[in-house]
Amino acid sequence: MNAIKVVMLVTSLMLPIVSQATQLWSGCVTVVGVPNYMASNQVVLALSPGLPCTGVAGIPGSVVFTVGLAGITATTINSFLASALTAYTTGKKVMVYYDNATCVGQIIANGGYSGQC
Repeated sequence: MNAIKVVMLVTSLMLPIVSQATQLWSGCVTVVGVPNYMASNQVVLALSPGLPCTGVAGIPGSVVFTVGLAGITATTINSFLASALTAYTTGKKVMVYYDNATCVGQIIANGGYSGQC
């Protein structure tokens, strides 16, 4: 009985650590498409190479910026769209700060967050 209690205790302590999402920066990537889902308050970036998650069904490796998530508002979504379209049209590489569990983006940095792209 003691062994079962120990196993349950260890499992319950580790579960929150395992289930936490990780937010991280992508490497330098190229924006290869900007599907604009403004009706659902989303800007999606199709990236190459893609991220190890899928932001929107059918667009593997994409990242999605959504109003109401990660501090994005109806006003600030326009700056994400402008940055994405600028990177797409100029071919400038970007880095994206995103949640790797959901592929929800928080930051897009044209040229990288400190100019390394």
